[in-house]
Amino acid sequence: KLQIKQYIKMFAQNCILPVCYNLYRRKPVIPGLVIFADAHHNSRPQNMQLLYEKLGGMQIVEMYLDYQQAPPLTVLRHMLRFMKLYAQASCVVICDNFLPAASCRKRKETRVIQLWHACGALKRFGYDTSDDIPVQYHGNVFQNIDLVPVSSEKCVKPFASAMRLPAECVQPLGVSRTDVYFQDEWKEECRREFYHAYPEAQGKKIVLWAPTFRGNPGAPELPELNLKNLQERLGKDWLVLCRVHPHMHEQYKAMDCRISTERLFPVIDVLIADYSSLIFEFLLFHKPLVLYAPDLTEYQEKRGFYLDFNQIPGYLVIQEAELPEAVEKEYLAYHQGKIYNEIEKCKERDSFVELYMSGCDGHSTDRIVDYMKKEIQI
Repeated sequence: KLQIKQYIKMFAQNCILPVCYNLYRRKPVIPGLVIFADAHHNSRPQNMQLLYEKLGGMQIVEMYLDYQQAPPLTVLRHMLRFMKLYAQASCVVICDNFLPAASCRKRKETRVIQLWHACGALKRFGYDTSDDIPVQYHGNVFQNIDLVPVSSEKCVKPFASAMRLPAECVQPLGVSRTDVYFQDEWKEECRREFYHAYPEAQGKKIVLWAPTFRGNPGAPELPELNLKNLQERLGKDWLVLCRVHPHMHEQYKAMDCRISTERLFPVIDVLIADYSSLIFEFLLFHKPLVLYAPDLTEYQEKRGFYLDFNQIPGYLVIQEAELPEAVEKEYLAYHQGKIYNEIEKCKERDSFVELYMSGCDGHSTDRIVDYMKKEIQI
């Protein structure tokens, strides 16, 4: 079934969409026309919100549709409408794989900006792994991209490799959506939202398990973790929450927290993560991190990393039975300094954050807007 869908997508991309684009490209580019498009959401993705708000004065057209959930004819109509506008747009903004943008040879006057959704450079992705791009898919899903803003200079080479792009297309301007992490008002808003949704959390320490999925996006899986047992072993002073990858929200909705991971960062006391890029974002909050990676060896061999996993400034746990003690130790180390030399640990963390997140300083969106104003017709 997944293969049939893939072949339908390839047929549309290679045969139908280029014809539509070439038909409308005879018309001139419309100065200031910016298209925000996404094939994974039915409304504006959070990754695009800050950039959208900054682009006052431009003619913006928003085109969002979850292709996995929508009927095939609805998807085709969405694609064709996009191609018509794409042919005359000054700029297209996307934040994930978006096949229509890669379906033709675009005109040189149009700029395509790929905001992506990940900070840092941890697990291999895109064309650097066999899990992300199906073997039967022909073409480059990242074709036509002019700019990928990444979180630091260290991330340029991995992103260029994963997306098969020239290094000059990947720039360390920072990741737009992280700008809110530096706003006190936003952090206070997140706290109010959380305690309204979870009043029982008042006075407790909060630990969040936020695992990434295994396998490919079409058939994602999670590692095993007994959350009930973790809660019992930590005791009544703690509240254990779980927030799975967006690809798995529906599958795990019974256990999944109702609030997005990013909006939980200002509230939680300890994060349990594994191979997700959210690790880099969370470290901006200077809070304790536990790395629960029971399948580390297998994951390293199958997918691989862009860095030495042991360099990440967090408490590494392989056995589930050791997780409660690790959570307690990390909490005490950061808040009471009783377990090990906290000064040295902070130095390690700060060096790591500087290396992978130096572009995320609260002004990333402004730099992306400056690029747009310089490069496109306004």
